Amino acid sequence: MAALALAAAQPRRLRVGVFADARLQPRWLVEGFARVAAAEFCELSAIGIAGAAPAPPPAPARAYARLDRWAFGAEPCDPLELAAAVPHRLLLEAERWAAGDLVPLGLDVAFAVGDFDDRVLDGVARYGVWRHALDGEGEVARGEPVSGAGITVRLTAGAAPRIACQSWSRTYALSVARNRRVLLHKAAELAFRALREAHRSGLGWLEQCRIHKSPSTRSADTVKILDIGARIARRAVEKALTVEQWSLAFRFGGGELDPGLEGFTRVVPPRDRDWADPFALEKDGRYYVFFEELVRAEGKGCIAMMEVDASGRWSAPVRVLERDYHVSYPFLLEHEGALYMVPETAQNRRVELYRCIEFPARWKLEKVLLEGVRLVDPTLHRATDRWWLFANGAPGESPVFDDELHLYHAARLLGDWQPHRRNPVKSDARCARPAGRTYWRNGALHRPAQICAPRFGAGLAIQRVLRLTPEDYAERQVARVLPQAGILGIHTVNRAGYLTVVDAFTQRRRI
Repeated sequence: MAALALAAAQPRRLRVGVFADARLQPRWLVEGFARVAAAEFCELSAIGIAGAAPAPPPAPARAYARLDRWAFGAEPCDPLELAAAVPHRLLLEAERWAAGDLVPLGLDVAFAVGDFDDRVLDGVARYGVWRHALDGEGEVARGEPVSGAGITVRLTAGAAPRIACQSWSRTYALSVARNRRVLLHKAAELAFRALREAHRSGLGWLEQCRIHKSPSTRSADTVKILDIGARIARRAVEKALTVEQWSLAFRFGGGELDPGLEGFTRVVPPRDRDWADPFALEKDGRYYVFFEELVRAEGKGCIAMMEVDASGRWSAPVRVLERDYHVSYPFLLEHEGALYMVPETAQNRRVELYRCIEFPARWKLEKVLLEGVRLVDPTLHRATDRWWLFANGAPGESPVFDDELHLYHAARLLGDWQPHRRNPVKSDARCARPAGRTYWRNGALHRPAQICAPRFGAGLAIQRVLRLTPEDYAERQVARVLPQAGILGIHTVNRAGYLTVVDAFTQRRRI
């Protein structure tokens, strides 16, 4: 009887139909629907294929696209047979469609793909007509700092579409192909995420989603190719004449972080390397800074340490943790009399916890907290009832980690870590990626985040955490720190005692 009651309490699986303008569809979209078809909360009841093939893009657009892909790489758009690659119950093919023919399917969601005329889907599905919404070309043409991807939902005929799921990425202003490649890796995940939430929260949630405002678009044939060429030329000259470098800065005393690093002592590394991701530690009245050292010729980072003092002096860096894979972001915590480090080890597809066995240079791998995950900038927070881990992940095999914040929680530091039920809890390059330890101010938990648009490490966004539970997460931005006075980027800030440490991105002339 208990099993029957539990089964009755569970919402039934959503019945989803996908209606496409042609048999062949881009790989990113096919792979996204294959994940939907395998989900436990929905089933792909039908695939409908229209008879007419979409019109090819204009010749100038095709020429530009070939040149762009040659220079910057291809998008995940090679064509695949939709019905052959995605498990489904019923295949429908027709030259023309009528809503009356589709109502008997009893669909909850009707997805329209490509140039399929979605007006015939009005009234067919309980949760309306859904579409992917993304551009990736217009944002490059307009020089916008971020590019969006989402899922729109039209609940009834003639209604304004609503945004059920949305993500923002940094725009790559030099290439449409590169910009769209980042967006499409994420777009392949969005249908799964939006359907998961619709299954969990129902029609009421969709009715509360905000109205989608379509931006003006400029397709590839109207992209100002000469403008993009000028950007590429300016960037080439910039790299030829300057050395770009991350360095460290520290300050003793209180006060707000000055965006020009006024009052900070700057610590600049040799020209062949970067120093970034600093974490401060106070131990026996002395102050230490652990940070990532990336020697460009080595191609991977390690963890180094220096001692600093209030007179502005610092010691020569000493390497304290090296692996045959990239390590960075040396998050430090003291727990039950031991000093631990959780560095970024996404290249090894793990989150690793190290314990210091001889300060400062000997560290032992104590436990793998998470296995088989690609997570950057892991940041731990201890609440009253559990531990939390904030980190950014990348969808699929995307190389971009700036956009998507994931949460994990555990009863104990060395216990079993579980993913948050809404992961990723945020998808926005402007305020997702962790930028240092969380801290309490005026009774509220604050989380420093990186602003990764229009460039990586463009500044800091201070997020006030409003809700943090295994079922929900919400935060609100309360401050921004945008670098000034020759500082082009800041992406990590940490404090220990009277010491504040940051990293800074600058350009120096080669000559």
